[in-house]
Formats: sequence, C-alpha cells, structure tokens
Amino acid sequence: MENLMTLTLTLLAIIFFAFIFIYLMYVRMKQLESELHELKSRISITDEELTRLSKDIEDFKKINI
Repeated sequence: MENLMTLTLTLLAIIFFAFIFIYLMYVRMKQLESELHELKSRISITDEELTRLSKDIEDFKKINI
C-alpha cells in the first residue's frame, strides 16, 4: 500500500511539472508569435512602394554616368 501511494504521488508530481513546462512553452510561443508579427509588419512592402522603387530604378538606369 505504501509503494502504491509513493508511486501515485511521484506520478502526480511528474504530471504537475509537465503541465507547468507546457504552459511556459505556450507563453514563449505566444511571445515569439508576436515578435514575428512585428517583424513582418516592418518588412512588408506595399504595391505602391514597389511601383515607386521600380520606377526609381528605371530612372536611374536612364541616367548615363
């Protein structure tokens, strides 16, 4: 009976720490997801910016240096 109680408490402790670890990983994933979203918003280029950039490149090509 004592061994069964010890085994049960050990397994409960393992499950408890596993849930804590899973929660911490979930929080970290949410942090990384928000950082990724922030980086994407900085990197994204609009159609208007792309058109202006291509026009500037074409204008630069026309200049004979």
